[in-house]
Amino acid sequence: WAGSGGGDGVVYRLGRAAARGEGACELLPPLDLGEGRVERFHLEASPQEGGLILWRLKDGGPRDAGSALALADWCLHAPVALFSLRVNGEIANGNATFRDWLGLSEGAPFPPLKEVLAGDGAKAVQQTRGGEGVARIDARLKARDGIESPVALAVEWTPGDSGMGRVVMYGLSATGTPPGVTQAMASDAPQTTGRTLDEMFANAPFGVVKLDGADPETAIIEDVNPALVQLTGGKAIPGIKFCDLFNWDDGRSPDEAFAAAMAGSGEPAEARLESGETPVYAHLAFAPARGGKRVAYVIDVTTWKEMERQFSQANKMQAVGQLAGGVAHDFNNLLTAVRLNCDELLNRHPVGDPDYSELQSINQTVARAAGLVRKLLAFSRKQTFRMETLDIGDLLSDVSVLLRQIVEETVRLDIVHGRDLPLIKADKGQLETAIINLAANARDAMRDQGGGSLVVKTARVSDEIVRNAGAPNPREGDWLAIAVTDEGHGMDKSTLEKIFEPFFTTKEAGKGTGLGLATVYGIVKQSGGFLFADSEVGKGTTFTIYLPGHLPTEEETVELKQAEVEKTVEKAPEDLSGRGRILLVEDEDAVRNIAAKTLAKRGYDVMEACDGEEAYEILEDEEEGFDLVISDVVMPGLDGPGLLEKARHLLKDTRIVFISGYAAEQFSDTLSKEQEISFLPKPFTLTQLAEKVKEELSARES
Repeated sequence: WAGSGGGDGVVYRLGRAAARGEGACELLPPLDLGEGRVERFHLEASPQEGGLILWRLKDGGPRDAGSALALADWCLHAPVALFSLRVNGEIANGNATFRDWLGLSEGAPFPPLKEVLAGDGAKAVQQTRGGEGVARIDARLKARDGIESPVALAVEWTPGDSGMGRVVMYGLSATGTPPGVTQAMASDAPQTTGRTLDEMFANAPFGVVKLDGADPETAIIEDVNPALVQLTGGKAIPGIKFCDLFNWDDGRSPDEAFAAAMAGSGEPAEARLESGETPVYAHLAFAPARGGKRVAYVIDVTTWKEMERQFSQANKMQAVGQLAGGVAHDFNNLLTAVRLNCDELLNRHPVGDPDYSELQSINQTVARAAGLVRKLLAFSRKQTFRMETLDIGDLLSDVSVLLRQIVEETVRLDIVHGRDLPLIKADKGQLETAIINLAANARDAMRDQGGGSLVVKTARVSDEIVRNAGAPNPREGDWLAIAVTDEGHGMDKSTLEKIFEPFFTTKEAGKGTGLGLATVYGIVKQSGGFLFADSEVGKGTTFTIYLPGHLPTEEETVELKQAEVEKTVEKAPEDLSGRGRILLVEDEDAVRNIAAKTLAKRGYDVMEACDGEEAYEILEDEEEGFDLVISDVVMPGLDGPGLLEKARHLLKDTRIVFISGYAAEQFSDTLSKEQEISFLPKPFTLTQLAEKVKEELSARES
């Protein structure tokens, strides 16, 4: 019986009883004799003269009807759902806890498994038939009131075509409380027996331990199942104090940790197990046993705790991203007004004018500010991207010249190209920015130690590798991995959790904006990829970008070739003057006034509207109509897309140009449905505005 998870406890208890001069007998766990033979035995210990103990092994079977009845009560009210399953998906029977979870009254028939588990849960259970041992399945439980809860199932089938499935189900609610524990502790369940752990609990996927006293803080372990032995790295053995299984470095005492669970509040105790370097978190529930003893249930919630942390971090990043996007939009409006006015002044004060250099300095400052805003938009995933099919080998060859200029002489740069790399679809300029930012961070990390090695490595990887890296539901197929590794000082865990937040930086004041990694994060996310950081203090850092592979269609291939041809022959029009009626809709007065003034100087007839409602009234009143409507996207009241929808019958063949501090992707559905709509991102220059107007009116005429 060595290592059976129950035999050690039996021997320990019987030995202690005999040492006190008491004879005792207990049922041992089932013994597998091979070839399908399983036997049950009783072990009896009797004290003898001279301190000797007489041990007797007897043929098994329940010693009395009471033990079988008590065992049934224990299973009936366990803090997990137990049920048996027929091969056709019908539930033959289940314990009281299972009924509570489903909201079924006593005696009510069980629904079929497909009505108990949401989605493909029932199908997944059925697919475990024919397998060996216990199968683990994650699913969602559907209660009768319609509420779904995440659960885990341990399923084992008896041999044969008509075999039954034995299922242990446990779960965690949205607050992290296993719902079965809460209900079992709040119920008037019969007390458990003082007998050894039964077969079901010996094979349970959660820890079960029997204590020799009522106080968990001082109680000694009498018996323990294999799951808890494995969970604690072999530390959970009979004879040691139960509270010694846990780590109390957080300052709590065992009494404080166990108080809520012992008080019957329905909430489990939470503690960290002593199980090596990797922390293991558990929820504990206690049930009284006869003789003033207790049974403790230990459920591993480490995975749930990590999911909770990731969910919290994702929510935080989403909130910060929304804030960054809103701030960037407002800044773009202000920068547009400054840039347009500065351009107008530069037209009046050409080169050689005393004021030219100061005006040019203002324009350069605006350009730098616009660059910072683009980084904010990239982080918030609201940057305008020009997606194209790219060969990462060609891109790295182009950017390697810049990388060698960025890194210092003390840093050795190696670019390692993988074989058979997939094509990707991304914005070339943005992806180059991401790689350059990672290289610049790596350079800074190695500066204090006098240099080191910087390696940029590419590889073709499968979606399974991306999933194992931590990506939720990556697209099936080939992926491109771009890893940037340095030999710098590395980062601790707390720093790793914050590195992608905008304005977070570990650099000295004035030496970093805190937007570099936030920009990379936004670029990768907007490209449909994932970004992960692996670092340890003193051992360097690796940032890995995963981007989905792309197989271009014939139509895309033709478009790419046409774009290359157009790129070589297309030139900006030199004459930016023209004729036409333009309706300019913009809620920012400074932007609207200077834009209207500029277009009027170039020969256009411009009417202004401060919002969508005023623009609609003008469109209704002006029978002559307009050749072009230039409209902001985000405005109070009726916004740009709303104006388009409402005034569609008035616009006819009028061209539309949307301008916004947000990206075109924010209203990509509208752009994709309309042939007469284009986009001009803020902040733009007078020249860019005039070129766009000329381009749209030329397209209308043609």
